Amino acid sequence: MQCEEIEVYLSGYLDRELTQQQRQAVRVHLEGCSDCGRTLEELTAVKGAAQKLHFESPTGEEWSHMHNYILGRLSRRMGWLILVVWALMMCVYSLYWYARTQGSLFEKLAVFGLIAGLGLLFFSVLSERIRDFRTDRYKGVHR
Repeated sequence: MQCEEIEVYLSGYLDRELTQQQRQAVRVHLEGCSDCGRTLEELTAVKGAAQKLHFESPTGEEWSHMHNYILGRLSRRMGWLILVVWALMMCVYSLYWYARTQGSLFEKLAVFGLIAGLGLLFFSVLSERIRDFRTDRYKGVHR
C-alpha cells in the first residue's frame, strides 16, 4: 500500500477499529516507512493530549446566564413566528381584497405572482430548515 492509502487508516489503526487484514497491512507498511511512523506518533500524541483534557461543569451563575440566554432566544423566535404568521395572514387577506376589487387583470396577476413567489420561497426555506433541524447530528451537543 502507498502512504496516501495508509494515512486514511492510521486513525482507525490507533483506535483499534480496523479489521485484522487492514491492521496487518498498516503494520507492514509502518515497518518500512518512517514518514508514516512519524505521522502515527503525532496522532498518538494528539490523542493522548485530548484524553488529558478536563472540562469543568458550569457554575450556578453560568447556568443562570445560559437560562436567560435561552429564554431570550425563545422569546425572539416566538416574536418572529408571530410576525411571520401576521404577514402571511395580511398577504392572504390582501389577495382576497384585491381579487374582489376592480382592477386590470395584469395588475392582479402581477400582485398574485409576487405574493405567491415570496410565499413559495418562504416555505421552501422553512421546509429546508425543518428538515436540517431533524437530521442535525450536533443538536444535542452543548457548549
